[in-house]
Amino acid sequence: MNEQNWDMKFMSKGDLAKKLNVSTETLRLKMKEIKGLDTSRRKLLYPWEVRLIYLHFGYGK
Repeated sequence: MNEQNWDMKFMSKGDLAKKLNVSTETLRLKMKEIKGLDTSRRKLLYPWEVRLIYLHFGYGK
């Protein structure tokens, strides 16, 4: 993951799971661990949510 990927856009949960190389179920479980993140049943993630998830997975630290 390089700096140009920090230009976040709206992304579906399925697309993000593929990009992070995890299953959608793993992504769903990991998202529950992130404080301040409540995507409920939405399929699309806001750019700030995508960034939080990347940080949680250890990218950009």
